[in-house]
Amino acid sequence: MTFLNPFVLIGLAAAAIPVLLHLLNLRKLKTIEFSTLRFLKELQKTKIRRLKLRQIILLILRTLIIIFAVLAFSRPAIKSSLPGLGTHAKTSVIILLDNSFSMDASDEGGNRFKQAKNSALSIITALKDGDEAVILPMSSPNEKKPAFSRNFTLLKEEINKLPIAFSAAKFESSMRIASTTLEASNNINREVYIISDIQRNGFTENLKDSIRSFDDRVAVFALPIGERSGALEQDISVDTLNILTRIFQAEKPVEVEALLRNSSTKDAKGVVVSMLFNNERVAQRTLDIPAGEVRSVQIAAPPQKRGITKATIEIENDALEQDNRRYFGFSIPAMPNIAVIGAPQNTKFISLLFSDNTSAAEKMFGPQDISSVNFSEYDAVIVTGGLRQSEASRLNQYVQSGGSAFIFADGSEEFQAFSSSLAQLGFAGVSEQSFSTDQPAGFTSVDKQHPLFQGVFKGTTDSRSIVESPKMTKGFPVNGGQTLIGMPGGAFLAETKRGDGKILYCAVPPNAEWSNFPFTGIFPTILYRSVVYLTAREELGAEATVGTALTLSLPKRFAAGGNFKALDANNTEFFRQAAMLPSGASLPLGMLNQLGVYQIFTAEGKPVTTVSVNFPVSEGMLSFMNKSELMDALKARVSPKTVVEYIDNPQNVVTSVARARIGSELWQACLIAALLCAVAEMIVAKATKGDMGE
Repeated sequence: MTFLNPFVLIGLAAAAIPVLLHLLNLRKLKTIEFSTLRFLKELQKTKIRRLKLRQIILLILRTLIIIFAVLAFSRPAIKSSLPGLGTHAKTSVIILLDNSFSMDASDEGGNRFKQAKNSALSIITALKDGDEAVILPMSSPNEKKPAFSRNFTLLKEEINKLPIAFSAAKFESSMRIASTTLEASNNINREVYIISDIQRNGFTENLKDSIRSFDDRVAVFALPIGERSGALEQDISVDTLNILTRIFQAEKPVEVEALLRNSSTKDAKGVVVSMLFNNERVAQRTLDIPAGEVRSVQIAAPPQKRGITKATIEIENDALEQDNRRYFGFSIPAMPNIAVIGAPQNTKFISLLFSDNTSAAEKMFGPQDISSVNFSEYDAVIVTGGLRQSEASRLNQYVQSGGSAFIFADGSEEFQAFSSSLAQLGFAGVSEQSFSTDQPAGFTSVDKQHPLFQGVFKGTTDSRSIVESPKMTKGFPVNGGQTLIGMPGGAFLAETKRGDGKILYCAVPPNAEWSNFPFTGIFPTILYRSVVYLTAREELGAEATVGTALTLSLPKRFAAGGNFKALDANNTEFFRQAAMLPSGASLPLGMLNQLGVYQIFTAEGKPVTTVSVNFPVSEGMLSFMNKSELMDALKARVSPKTVVEYIDNPQNVVTSVARARIGSELWQACLIAALLCAVAEMIVAKATKGDMGE
């Protein structure tokens, strides 16, 4: 038995009042001495016994009146059905409705989300006056604070209007919110309905504690949707994208590897995979995917313009449309501004290269003018001479803030001073190497897997194999940084990363004094690719799962002002203020609830980065729990005394729940008993008074 108003039971202490009065009346009796026994003989012994019995009955009845009255106000209830003795116990219901996008799949029973809604509507329809309910979407349980409602019409409208979400269901979070909500209920019946397709990924939440939901007053009903159906229609999902391209250029192919999963029980033949740039189809491939397996496909296409590109890999519609596409974004920088510093004999070949194409806009400075160059005005700086230690320190600060530099060896500077300048930039271990004209030095290795050389070399898979090499009679190779091209004594071309920027170093100057490097085919390739690599910002792209919050860390070069403009996946504009940190800017984007590519710009409209928001991969796997797995998972997350029931037929949920739902309130029976005792007390008291008069 349960008391819905247990504090009223304190009033049971009042039941002792009739007993105390009875005892006090007994103590008032006095002993009277009789001179003879003749008066006692005149008394009717039977009436004395009857009087005593009626006094005891009155004591019992008066005590029962108080007890039943107190019990009536304390609202006793029992977990059983007692026709005629109790009333229907009011019920508090929470419906955990799975609105994750896997519920949008269809089987022979129709759309599963519609099936789930019908079951929820049946539960609301079966509620009676005084009952209350809450609808809690499982894919977004924290969007609003749940509150019970007794307006069943509004509850049904809420169910009908509930949309599919793109995130996975959160079983454990939902149950904890339901448990907290039920604590405010005063009803004896407390029921939680879990209506879901029971995807395995819904139970992967890690809340990092051992708290269990609910108690012995709560009944949990699991309603699996689709359990009795056969296999789903064919479902192919685009699970993962691997962007193979590292340097993005206009009119140069962007190559992507896509992993596709066949979650159905039959083979998929001729699956068409398309790549779209800004909603325009640019490439297609086809492949076969056996049932239950994953296959990869590579697809490539060249973007035609600079700026941010919103890209999509998609397949044709099937049983579950939401997992048929996956998004990514990339940015091709505008034509970079390059500062070229050095004597004319060192810069003429560089100038010729840039004058023949539109890959960069360069401005020339003499070595004596290096101190007047404002590095921050340029996307990259090429230094072929004049790098003193003071300028090396300033150049290092520029690179730390996100700038880029290409430094050539300089024979005009004293070797020790030049070595010290390079050391400040991360290139230690510089050595001076000389070779004879009869046996000039050449390349000893090339790291062909480095992004700078991506797509440059063909015909070999050996990343260290030798390619066309200049003939060198002298060089300043280094042993610090990452070696991209090796030569005797160290690195011919090396890279080091400083803060948010990058620096490349070449061991010979860009003239014919130490080598024939400017006259080889590798020279324009290295220089052109280096400029593209140094000014590319491929590391800024971010990925996020829909329904999660994201904070971006941006380099110092974007930190000025702290104001940023963003476009969501539907190109709706919004603004965010970044927190300024010593390392750069921290930009909170908030909850990302739309699938697609978000674009981030500075306040002036300069592209900063992209954020690709995709569905959780696990939601597209369509792996469901069976009955025993579900019951074990639920019982592990609820109190040991919580009642957990499995509804085999969600289409007939009302009948199934009626068999499991029990509960009656006994306050009316207690009130009737109190009234009957009061009537009986009046009758007995009147009879007793008559006997005492006689």
